[in-house]
Amino acid sequence: MYNPERGRQILYLSRAQIEALEFSLDDVIAAVEAGFQEKASGRVEMPPKPGIHTRPDAFIHAMPAYLPGLGAAGMKWVSGYPENRRVGLPYITGLLILNCPETGVPLAVMDCTWITEKRTAAATAVAVRRLASADARRLAIIGAGVQGRVNVDSLRRVRPGLTTVAAFDPSEQAREVFERQVTAWGIAVEQAASPETAVKGADLIVTCAPIVKNPNPVIPPDWLKPGSVAVSLDFDATIQVATAHAVDGMWVDDGAQFEYYRQHGHFANMPTRYEELAALVASGPGRRSESERYLVVNLGLALEDMATALPLYQQALEREIGTLLPC
Repeated sequence: MYNPERGRQILYLSRAQIEALEFSLDDVIAAVEAGFQEKASGRVEMPPKPGIHTRPDAFIHAMPAYLPGLGAAGMKWVSGYPENRRVGLPYITGLLILNCPETGVPLAVMDCTWITEKRTAAATAVAVRRLASADARRLAIIGAGVQGRVNVDSLRRVRPGLTTVAAFDPSEQAREVFERQVTAWGIAVEQAASPETAVKGADLIVTCAPIVKNPNPVIPPDWLKPGSVAVSLDFDATIQVATAHAVDGMWVDDGAQFEYYRQHGHFANMPTRYEELAALVASGPGRRSESERYLVVNLGLALEDMATALPLYQQALEREIGTLLPC
């Protein structure tokens, strides 16, 4: 991968340059699925992500991973600041460094916001493809911001029969942007007056509220209809502990990181028995009956970032997109 003829140069990719590559969401789903296949085979090195916390409910996390089967190694340095919206800044910002596995030399530095948005929704699609009923029609979104929109985009690709999205968000602006984008995909949007109105009757539920240290989760077990799948992207902010215990199956994207966060104050009293998403990817369809209810807790993994970043880097080199920086 390291090319001595190029000298000691690093390729920098801005978000606009990454978007110019036209790497599709379907491509990201395939890359993330390949990353989970690598994890299922025991070939991923990925320590739980450490972080610092300079403001209440904010974080800056280091997310390293090495996927030898894909030749991808690097680290994402990513922040999430809920109050950024007050000053016109995005909730998620950060950079990703891609390294050469053979030499350790940094190959690329790239904006990580596009990757984070797409790979998070791709992980949802990977789980839903295996767990949801084939005739799922109705989706509930709790949190109609960036992740709410991108998750609709990813789920319509693996469940093309999706016809309706019930969305709840306290922000009028978020609701308007959400409806404009989702209806452009030919999916009807219902603006829910409450989380309960959105969730009840939904085949699929995705929660993407801000992650907070002292959550007040609102979704109890009786809101989930038989046969539904709930995917939590906001840790324990929205799904009640009782709901996690009541479902017929629970998956997490990484057990080590789930337990790491349990030790740091999240997921108190949550089940200690669960399966990993990588095992589900390796085993195939996971639904055992049409009536069972399932919960997936996706924390967001560095393996997803590196599996996505490597083909982006390779395509950028082929198309000569990006800015070369001296080391």
